[in-house]
Amino acid sequence: MPNDVGSLTKEPPLEKLDQTIEAVAPGMSYGQLLDFARRNTHRDAPGLVRKRFLLVESDGLIRYDRFLSLVKAEGLKARRVRKVMFFVWAFRDERVRRFICEVVANAAGKWRVGELTRKANADFFRQWFPKPSTTPAKARSNIEFFLAETGIYDPGKGAIHLELDDGWLNEAVQIAAQHEKNLGRRRAMTSAPSEFLIANQWHGLANATVDELRGLGPSAPTEGDPLEDEQIDLVPAAPSQGRRWTERRPGTSGRPPRQVFTNEVARERATRSHLALEKLLAAAAEREGYDPRHTDNIDMYFETPEGTVLAEMKSCHEKNLHSQVRRGLSQLLEYRFVYRIILGDRVTLLLVIETRPSREKEWLVDCLHSLGVVLAWKESEGPRLRTTIAIPTSLSGIVSPQP
Repeated sequence: MPNDVGSLTKEPPLEKLDQTIEAVAPGMSYGQLLDFARRNTHRDAPGLVRKRFLLVESDGLIRYDRFLSLVKAEGLKARRVRKVMFFVWAFRDERVRRFICEVVANAAGKWRVGELTRKANADFFRQWFPKPSTTPAKARSNIEFFLAETGIYDPGKGAIHLELDDGWLNEAVQIAAQHEKNLGRRRAMTSAPSEFLIANQWHGLANATVDELRGLGPSAPTEGDPLEDEQIDLVPAAPSQGRRWTERRPGTSGRPPRQVFTNEVARERATRSHLALEKLLAAAAEREGYDPRHTDNIDMYFETPEGTVLAEMKSCHEKNLHSQVRRGLSQLLEYRFVYRIILGDRVTLLLVIETRPSREKEWLVDCLHSLGVVLAWKESEGPRLRTTIAIPTSLSGIVSPQP
């Protein structure tokens, strides 16, 4: 058995695992997490959450990846997040994945509660634990216990809650893809999550039939995936006046499908983290008496006495922050030119990201500043935008200095 799949026989209370995950902060090392858990949660918790959910690099640094960003945005107790946690664990641990797909789910992919709770099914785990022991029984019961604690399995009603209507499955596959080393497989996961599961006969992980998964429709590739260049079709023109920004944004640009870049922008706006950044900036602009607006391409712009602020938002994590900053920079420079008729001559370029750059990426702040772009980020605790450079007058009251 591989030595990197984690234990199935240790299962601290879910509350202890949650507290351990919630303690992870940007720039934290696994060693620091171990120290925290020994003092505050459970000594086994770091090993379990590392093997199931976390992305730890060879240097021991815990990457603040898409999973941790999701946890920060929605909270660990959110039903969507619980489903994602189960899937990522099952994806990374062949024993859990096979137990669900080969024992619990029927041939169509639907779960059978009786097979999940049947004690005799512990024998399935003897292929990994051949010596006579209670280990197989603990492995089976711990999986059942985790599913019950997360609310995925309701023992009282004998029900399974893996409903697909909240979009959890696409999010889960995108997060799991971060742990896939093979570029081809990762591309298949991020471009067509449902088809990837069907091709591997893993649709049982979603308690879904093939038809149910295909009924979800195609999914957009994950934002910031570096597997191939984006196609851009953006022609300078005399654009019309933008529209006032509201939280309910259009799902598509309304243009023909050939406008690939515009459609990608619409998909990007649909992501929760991207919208959260927009809402944060819009609220700050409105407090200063400004009117935040948008176009089919521009995330946000608003007029100030010092000229127009043109803003681009990029959801990101430590693993893709650099590439997202590159994308945001190129978009801002293009939009300043393409939309110069409505933006005017005095334009402040603002790129808003989710998290402060790590120490080794701090130079990006100064790099963008040298190009006339303010790089700002949401503070880790609180509703403000921060930056470490001098704040232009046009962003006074909107972006605050990093303490």
